Amino acid sequence: MVDFFREGGWGMWTILAFGMVTVGAALRYAYSPGRKTLPFIIAMSVTLLVTTAHATWSDLAAVFSSLVRLGEEGKNPDELRLILFQGLKECTRPGCFAGLFLTLSWLLVSVGMLRQPATAPPASDRSP
Repeated sequence: MVDFFREGGWGMWTILAFGMVTVGAALRYAYSPGRKTLPFIIAMSVTLLVTTAHATWSDLAAVFSSLVRLGEEGKNPDELRLILFQGLKECTRPGCFAGLFLTLSWLLVSVGMLRQPATAPPASDRSP
């Protein structure tokens, strides 16, 4: 797990921070459902998605920058291809990590929705 985190780069720290906040809010919602918590969970989920995209693009930039530098140094094309695929594999780490937080968060939101009391039927549907 340490290698997985390290391979993802510095953006994994922001994903960890925002992911923990999102899961914490979802856990609170699962325990005590309330309408005020859902907009925050949605906003944090979007923040987590944007952070993940940023971390992935930063990782891609680092990989391509290294490939350019190594290509200029005259590295063998087969070695460059191997480095490219290794780098692309590492670029998937932020998405995998954020996906874990988002899945857990929305699973907890689903539990909260099940626990939320049903709303009263409209006045016209009530029997006298």
